[in-house]
Amino acid sequence: MEAGRKPIIIIEHCEDGLSPWIILEYRHASIIYGRENLLFTNIPRKYHKILAKYGRVVEESIIDLVNNGVIPASQVIILDPKAREELKYTHLLEAKYVVVGGILGDYPPRGRTWEFITSKMPPTVKAFHIGEGQYSIDGTVYYVHYLWSNKDLEGYQYIDGLKIETDYGEVYLPYRYPVVNGKPLLADGLEYYLKYRKIRDDIWSELASLQ
Repeated sequence: MEAGRKPIIIIEHCEDGLSPWIILEYRHASIIYGRENLLFTNIPRKYHKILAKYGRVVEESIIDLVNNGVIPASQVIILDPKAREELKYTHLLEAKYVVVGGILGDYPPRGRTWEFITSKMPPTVKAFHIGEGQYSIDGTVYYVHYLWSNKDLEGYQYIDGLKIETDYGEVYLPYRYPVVNGKPLLADGLEYYLKYRKIRDDIWSELASLQ
Protein backbone atom coordinates (compact mmCIF):
# COMPACT_ATOMS: atom_id res chain seq x y z
CA MET A 1 0.00 0.00 0.00
CA GLU A 2 1.57 3.25 -1.14
CA ALA A 3 1.49 6.49 0.81
CA GLY A 4 -0.78 9.20 -0.51
CA ARG A 5 -2.01 12.35 1.15
CA LYS A 6 -1.45 12.26 4.87
CA PRO A 7 -4.61 11.91 6.95
CA ILE A 8 -6.42 14.94 8.29
CA ILE A 9 -6.08 15.26 12.06
CA ILE A 10 -9.35 16.16 13.75
CA ILE A 11 -9.03 17.73 17.18
CA GLU A 12 -12.33 17.27 18.97
CA HIS A 13 -12.55 20.09 21.53
CA CYS A 14 -13.68 18.61 24.85
CA GLU A 15 -12.81 21.38 27.30
CA ASP A 16 -15.00 24.16 28.66
CA GLY A 17 -13.85 27.37 27.02
CA LEU A 18 -10.53 28.05 25.35
CA SER A 19 -7.79 28.44 27.96
CA PRO A 20 -4.36 29.92 27.21
CA TRP A 21 -2.77 26.50 27.69
CA ILE A 22 -5.01 24.76 25.20
CA ILE A 23 -4.65 27.60 22.68
CA LEU A 24 -0.88 27.14 22.83
CA GLU A 25 -1.21 23.40 22.24
CA TYR A 26 -3.65 23.88 19.34
CA ARG A 27 -1.37 26.50 17.80
CA HIS A 28 1.63 24.20 18.11
CA ALA A 29 -0.31 21.30 16.58
CA SER A 30 -0.92 23.53 13.55
CA ILE A 31 2.78 24.42 13.31
CA ILE A 32 3.71 20.72 13.46
CA TYR A 33 1.14 19.26 11.09
CA GLY A 34 0.11 22.16 8.88
CA ARG A 35 -3.01 24.30 9.03
CA GLU A 36 -4.42 22.70 5.88
CA ASN A 37 -4.28 19.25 7.50
CA LEU A 38 -6.00 20.18 10.78
CA LEU A 39 -9.72 20.32 11.57
CA PHE A 40 -11.09 21.56 14.90
CA THR A 41 -14.53 20.17 15.76
CA ASN A 42 -17.04 20.90 18.53
CA ILE A 43 -15.90 24.53 18.65
CA PRO A 44 -18.35 27.18 19.95
CA ARG A 45 -18.87 29.82 17.27
CA LYS A 46 -17.30 32.57 19.40
CA TYR A 47 -13.91 30.86 19.08
CA HIS A 48 -14.00 30.25 15.33
CA LYS A 49 -12.15 33.41 14.34
CA ILE A 50 -9.20 32.64 16.62
CA LEU A 51 -8.81 28.99 15.67
CA ALA A 52 -9.36 29.54 11.95
CA LYS A 53 -5.74 30.75 11.76
CA TYR A 54 -4.58 27.31 12.86
CA GLY A 55 -6.94 24.98 10.99
CA ARG A 56 -10.43 24.54 9.64
CA VAL A 57 -13.11 24.98 12.28
CA VAL A 58 -16.65 23.60 12.61
CA GLU A 59 -19.24 23.86 15.34
CA GLU A 60 -20.39 20.26 14.96
CA SER A 61 -18.85 17.45 16.98
CA ILE A 62 -17.00 14.68 15.17
CA ILE A 63 -19.55 12.37 16.78
CA ASP A 64 -22.38 14.16 14.97
CA LEU A 65 -20.42 14.36 11.73
CA VAL A 66 -19.88 10.59 11.75
CA ASN A 67 -23.28 9.56 13.07
CA ASN A 68 -25.02 11.81 10.52
CA GLY A 69 -22.94 10.40 7.66
CA VAL A 70 -21.10 13.64 6.84
CA ILE A 71 -17.82 11.82 7.47
CA PRO A 72 -17.90 8.06 6.74
CA ALA A 73 -17.11 5.94 9.80
CA SER A 74 -14.87 3.74 7.66
CA GLN A 75 -12.51 6.67 7.07
CA VAL A 76 -12.01 7.52 10.75
CA ILE A 77 -9.69 6.23 13.46
CA ILE A 78 -9.48 7.51 17.03
CA LEU A 79 -6.37 7.81 19.16
CA ASP A 80 -7.52 6.60 22.56
CA PRO A 81 -5.20 5.54 25.42
CA LYS A 82 -7.73 2.86 26.39
CA ALA A 83 -7.64 1.19 22.96
CA ARG A 84 -6.18 -2.32 22.84
CA GLU A 85 -4.18 -2.05 19.63
CA GLU A 86 -1.18 0.22 19.00
CA LEU A 87 -1.22 2.64 16.09
CA LYS A 88 0.86 1.55 13.08
CA TYR A 89 1.84 3.30 9.88
CA THR A 90 -0.49 1.01 7.91
CA HIS A 91 -3.44 2.32 9.93
CA LEU A 92 -2.60 5.86 8.80
CA LEU A 93 -2.54 4.68 5.20
CA GLU A 94 -6.05 3.30 5.58
CA ALA A 95 -7.54 6.36 7.33
CA LYS A 96 -8.60 9.70 5.96
CA TYR A 97 -9.17 11.19 9.42
CA VAL A 98 -7.37 10.69 12.74
CA VAL A 99 -9.27 11.94 15.78
CA VAL A 100 -7.37 13.38 18.73
CA GLY A 101 -9.13 14.43 21.92
CA GLY A 102 -8.81 18.15 22.63
CA ILE A 103 -8.37 17.41 26.32
CA LEU A 104 -5.84 18.84 28.75
CA GLY A 105 -4.30 15.94 30.64
CA ASP A 106 -5.28 14.70 34.06
CA TYR A 107 -2.93 12.63 36.15
CA PRO A 108 -3.69 9.85 36.57
CA PRO A 109 -5.71 9.70 33.32
CA ARG A 110 -9.49 9.38 33.67
CA GLY A 111 -10.26 7.81 30.31
CA ARG A 112 -11.98 10.91 29.00
CA THR A 113 -11.22 10.19 25.33
CA TRP A 114 -13.21 6.98 25.69
CA GLU A 115 -15.95 8.71 27.65
CA PHE A 116 -16.33 11.78 25.41
CA ILE A 117 -15.54 10.35 21.97
CA THR A 118 -14.88 6.63 21.43
CA SER A 119 -17.89 5.32 23.33
CA LYS A 120 -20.21 7.57 21.32
CA MET A 121 -18.95 6.49 17.91
CA PRO A 122 -20.32 3.64 15.76
CA PRO A 123 -18.61 0.31 16.58
CA THR A 124 -17.07 0.27 13.09
CA VAL A 125 -14.80 3.19 14.01
CA LYS A 126 -11.44 1.79 15.08
CA ALA A 127 -9.41 3.10 18.00
CA PHE A 128 -5.68 2.79 18.63
CA HIS A 129 -3.27 3.81 21.39
CA ILE A 130 0.19 5.33 20.96
CA GLY A 131 1.91 3.68 23.89
CA GLU A 132 1.49 3.65 27.64
CA GLY A 133 2.37 7.29 28.28
CA GLN A 134 -0.09 10.17 28.33
CA TYR A 135 0.75 12.74 25.66
CA SER A 136 -0.24 16.37 25.32
CA ILE A 137 -2.48 17.27 22.38
CA ASP A 138 0.39 18.68 20.33
CA GLY A 139 2.65 15.80 21.42
CA THR A 140 0.09 13.37 20.02
CA VAL A 141 0.01 15.30 16.76
CA TYR A 142 3.81 15.17 16.60
CA TYR A 143 3.69 11.39 17.14
CA VAL A 144 1.35 11.00 14.15
CA HIS A 145 3.53 13.36 12.10
CA TYR A 146 6.66 11.36 12.94
CA LEU A 147 5.04 8.01 12.22
CA TRP A 148 3.67 9.24 8.89
CA SER A 149 6.92 10.89 7.84
CA ASN A 150 9.18 7.97 8.80
CA LYS A 151 6.77 5.07 8.17
CA ASP A 152 7.77 3.58 11.54
CA LEU A 153 9.06 4.69 14.95
CA GLU A 154 12.74 3.95 14.39
CA GLY A 155 14.73 6.71 16.06
CA TYR A 156 11.71 8.09 17.93
CA GLN A 157 12.55 9.24 21.46
CA TYR A 158 10.55 10.50 24.42
CA ILE A 159 10.78 11.32 28.10
CA ASP A 160 8.23 10.76 30.84
CA GLY A 161 7.77 13.75 33.10
CA LEU A 162 9.24 17.23 32.88
CA LYS A 163 10.20 19.77 35.56
CA ILE A 164 10.04 23.51 34.90
CA GLU A 165 11.45 26.01 37.39
CA THR A 166 9.37 29.13 37.98
CA ASP A 167 9.34 32.03 40.45
CA TYR A 168 6.42 30.26 42.13
CA GLY A 169 8.32 27.00 42.58
CA GLU A 170 8.78 23.91 40.49
CA VAL A 171 6.07 22.84 38.05
CA TYR A 172 6.05 19.13 37.28
CA LEU A 173 4.34 17.95 34.10
CA PRO A 174 3.76 14.19 34.48
CA TYR A 175 3.24 13.50 30.79
CA ARG A 176 5.14 11.89 27.93
CA TYR A 177 6.95 14.30 25.65
CA PRO A 178 8.65 13.56 22.33
CA VAL A 179 12.35 14.42 22.33
CA VAL A 180 13.32 16.46 19.26
CA ASN A 181 16.93 17.55 18.67
CA GLY A 182 17.76 16.44 22.18
CA LYS A 183 15.04 18.50 23.88
CA PRO A 184 11.50 17.73 25.11
CA LEU A 185 8.93 19.05 22.64
CA LEU A 186 6.77 21.63 24.40
CA ALA A 187 4.23 23.91 22.78
CA ASP A 188 5.84 27.18 21.73
CA GLY A 189 5.22 29.65 24.55
CA LEU A 190 4.08 27.09 27.13
CA GLU A 191 7.20 27.25 29.30
CA TYR A 192 6.93 31.05 29.30
CA TYR A 193 3.25 30.80 30.26
CA LEU A 194 4.02 28.44 33.17
CA LYS A 195 6.83 30.69 34.42
CA TYR A 196 5.12 34.06 34.13
CA ARG A 197 1.41 33.18 34.12
CA LYS A 198 0.83 35.04 30.88
CA ILE A 199 1.08 34.45 27.15
CA ARG A 200 4.31 35.61 25.53
CA ASP A 201 3.98 39.05 23.92
CA ASP A 202 4.50 37.95 20.31
CA ILE A 203 1.90 35.19 20.61
CA TRP A 204 -0.50 37.55 22.40
CA SER A 205 -0.15 40.04 19.54
CA GLU A 206 -0.88 37.25 17.07
CA LEU A 207 -4.01 36.23 18.97
CA ALA A 208 -5.17 39.82 19.49
CA SER A 209 -5.08 40.37 15.72
CA LEU A 210 -7.62 37.56 15.33
CA GLN A 211 -10.29 39.03 17.59
